[in-house]
Amino acid sequence: GYPTEGLKGKNFFRIFFPGKLYNQAEQIFDQFKEKKKLIQVHLTVKAKDGQTHNILWTSRNHYDKKGGLSEINCIIQPLMREQVLDQGRMAQLSQSPRYRFVHDNLGIWVDILDAEGNVVYWNRAAEVISGYKAEEVLGHKKIWKWLYPSPKYRKEIFTKAMEIIRGERVENLETIILTKDGKKKNISWHSHNLTDANGKIIGSIAIGADVTEQRKIEEQVRLVKKMDSLSQLTGAIASEFDNMINAIAGYTELALSEMSYEHPAREHILEIDEIAKKCGQFTRDLLSFSRRMPIEPITLELNPIIKGLEVILKRILGEDTKLVLNLDKNIYPVSVDPEQMGLVLIQLAGNARNALARKRGEKIFTITTSMGKLDYSYIRANPLALPGEYVLLSISDNGRGMSKEELEHIFEPKLSVQQRKIGLGLAMVYGIIAQHNGYIRVESEPNKGASFQIYLPKSQAPVKTKVRKSLGLKIPTGSESILLVEPDELARALAVKILRKLGYTVFETRDPEEALMILKKYPGIIHLLLTNLALDKMRGIEFSELARKIIPNLKTLYISDLPLNFILDKNILVQKDKILLKPLSTRLIAQKIREILG
Repeated sequence: GYPTEGLKGKNFFRIFFPGKLYNQAEQIFDQFKEKKKLIQVHLTVKAKDGQTHNILWTSRNHYDKKGGLSEINCIIQPLMREQVLDQGRMAQLSQSPRYRFVHDNLGIWVDILDAEGNVVYWNRAAEVISGYKAEEVLGHKKIWKWLYPSPKYRKEIFTKAMEIIRGERVENLETIILTKDGKKKNISWHSHNLTDANGKIIGSIAIGADVTEQRKIEEQVRLVKKMDSLSQLTGAIASEFDNMINAIAGYTELALSEMSYEHPAREHILEIDEIAKKCGQFTRDLLSFSRRMPIEPITLELNPIIKGLEVILKRILGEDTKLVLNLDKNIYPVSVDPEQMGLVLIQLAGNARNALARKRGEKIFTITTSMGKLDYSYIRANPLALPGEYVLLSISDNGRGMSKEELEHIFEPKLSVQQRKIGLGLAMVYGIIAQHNGYIRVESEPNKGASFQIYLPKSQAPVKTKVRKSLGLKIPTGSESILLVEPDELARALAVKILRKLGYTVFETRDPEEALMILKKYPGIIHLLLTNLALDKMRGIEFSELARKIIPNLKTLYISDLPLNFILDKNILVQKDKILLKPLSTRLIAQKIREILG
């Protein structure tokens, strides 16, 4: 009953929901707070003449980048006594210019069916989402066969549609349609029936929101959470094995250094050393998956890494596979470990080779670099991700693709029964990208290939060239006194043997309190504190500060079980040149000690 001019600039909800009716408006506000894009609720409003009316509120809501409500596109339909339509009125309403304007600009799918399921109205959004024009679908029900080609699934959906027409109301019913161009889309439906003046059901109206992208993001986020849990468990197990394997490797190194070349047991010790190295490589692969493998990131251009591996990638893929490089020259540099990024490319090429093995026709493996953004829909679903611009590395093939079930476990370590080995290829890829603070998404369908999209943080630091430090041939020795504090018994026992062999006097303990007591009571000079960063009762950095209160000029060398990029304490990172990363070798320990002691 209100003229348009009388409503402009006024509070809509205060006008139509006065007094106690305003509680209903607050229900809508609560859904706005939850950032719901589609709202459909029954409400009671008050007209200008004081009469109340039952309505169906359907709105498509838009939010800005900060999550604030920016726009509401709303359709209000009368219900109960007011919801009386005959066939002529239905046709007249669906052709009304104002009705079509609102529905076509709402951005959500709206269709009206008669009692037999024939389409009598099909708005613009329905055309865009499905690919089918209104003139193709009006007047019949062939559209259901087109949208749901599977007879079993179509029967299930059509049965549900008939239940709606018979009086059942549906909210948030999600179905998967096949569009005209062959794509699958997830549609969330809200539906209810329509009646004529005599209360006879003459059809139904359905409102659908395309939630395909939202479901993809949710699936990716669910996969990330699952992989994080799995990588933490794997990392803990791998670290324990790594400590034991490092001890084996260390003791074999000591044994070989004291054994003549003619010793009859030397060959056996060498075999043990070789086995330890193989086990060490396996645990390093596990640590890569769990993001605990030490990396050495530097700022560099991504394209040269890819070009440098072109020959190797071609060999991996085979002569019958075409390698296509689409490398954008205008992308930002990235901060990565070049060896680890090379491993990512090699593992994905190997994965593509297997996917392309049985393909007939042209086989293509494509690597593309460009700039990409993580949008706010992804960020909202994955709070740990940071919005902004990234360097996007896309790696795709036109192979056999993957089913939904395969995608579910794509990055998990796999046990191959035939080869009797554990496959860590894609698990390592996931761990390496995560360790570089990047994100990886996978899209694939059976017989439609696979696409791995890797988002790497861009870097604005100067581009550098990686230079390897030479350890030198000579193993330096010394005669100073060293206090070793290491909680792991195997690692501590091995370090003691190495240090004493190098000529040092060694005091060792696992307990920082006992170590402080040694510093106080030892009558001589302790020249170096060699301590693990992770002690039982306190952090290594805190312990070293307490130690320097006893011996102010005490020099310190730290041991870390984790790579540097796992260390968040800035007080430790500024001393990264004084950190030894496990596994420890005799040469590495010897040279680092001399660097510190001079």
